[in-house]
Amino acid sequence: MAEVKPKQPDKPDEVEASRMTLGEHLDELRSRLIRSVLAIGISFAVCWTFVKTLDGWVQQPYQTAVRDLNAELVIRAEKAINEDGALEDEWKEWYDEAGYPKTKVLRDDLAVPARMKGDAAAMGFFYQLKLCFYFSLFFGGPILLWQMWAFVAAGLYKHEKFVVHRYFPVSIGLFFSGVLFGYFVLIPNALYFLALQTLESIQWYESVDNYWTFLVALTLALGVIFQLPIVMLALARLGLVNPKDFGKYRPHMIVGSLVLGALITPPDPFTQMMMAGPIVVLYEIGHIASRLTVKQPVQRTSAP
Repeated sequence: MAEVKPKQPDKPDEVEASRMTLGEHLDELRSRLIRSVLAIGISFAVCWTFVKTLDGWVQQPYQTAVRDLNAELVIRAEKAINEDGALEDEWKEWYDEAGYPKTKVLRDDLAVPARMKGDAAAMGFFYQLKLCFYFSLFFGGPILLWQMWAFVAAGLYKHEKFVVHRYFPVSIGLFFSGVLFGYFVLIPNALYFLALQTLESIQWYESVDNYWTFLVALTLALGVIFQLPIVMLALARLGLVNPKDFGKYRPHMIVGSLVLGALITPPDPFTQMMMAGPIVVLYEIGHIASRLTVKQPVQRTSAP
């Protein structure tokens, strides 16, 4: 008579093993929220202490555009003087201690001002508040995201946690790459090109509020747009899109990138192309990555 092996107990479900009551969920959520608020509050206090340094960082793209615009004004004035001797009254000279001309600059009322203007007495104060708040989200963001992840991860399976651990750092890196591209490349060049069109007829005097809105909107938009390769890779791995099909939709994507660039950026072709260009490159990166990493998409089966 064959020996009967004892029945092995079923392996407990991972989520069921960590299931909590409603009260425990609320306590967990409250503790996570308190830690997140404390992290953002401490970051805000530190940012307020160094608000002048942060203000210098934020204004750097504007200062770069102002420097290039004033250099262009000097070139145009020199060209006009050499051609017909005009515009002599637009120059003033600085002299060194020996009395020799040191350099030539345009009059203050003709040059692009290095300081932005405020339309109200309290605008500068509210600008500093917004500045510190955004930077506190930046510095306290990792703690905030970790608390959110720790709360959500309790209800996920191990393989689902693995997917998040694998792709989340890449997503964060792409987001900051988009923000840095906007900060160092798009913002200063967009400001320069837009002001250059009427440089001699209209004196550009940027307001703090307009500049802040322009800076935040474009940098955050680029941070989101730079997630495109991750989205394409996820669609391919889930079997929703065949990696080979991304090549077929390339013409549609190029047109869509131009439309999106026109909607997000100011209505000029230069800034639109600077926004559409990265989208095209990111699409190609997502296409190549999906074809290299997704050999066989997951087959979706319908219910009988």
